[in-house]
Amino acid sequence: MFPLVALFHLFMLGYSLWWDVGEVPFPSVYWISSLWLLVYAVCWIAICDLRKWAGIAYVLFTALHIALHYLLRSETDIALYTPPFMLVFVLFSFFVLVFFRRLR
Repeated sequence: MFPLVALFHLFMLGYSLWWDVGEVPFPSVYWISSLWLLVYAVCWIAICDLRKWAGIAYVLFTALHIALHYLLRSETDIALYTPPFMLVFVLFSFFVLVFFRRLR
């Protein structure tokens, strides 16, 4: 199951890089969402290698994502500073927590 979720993360990252910010210059605020997706993908690839630090980082980034989603006031700020699919990341965090004892 973990490698399929890694492919999903890589697909979301590729889609974001190709369609969302493909024509935007790099040092821009529009790249923040794609950088979040990159961090999620790197963490999940390390989770596939059963790294405990990656599981902790994934859950912490998801908690930060949820906090930003509810603390930011405008919908524009939420769209700029957080990646889409918050519920998917929460679901994957539950998978990490279920298998946390198996991580080393």
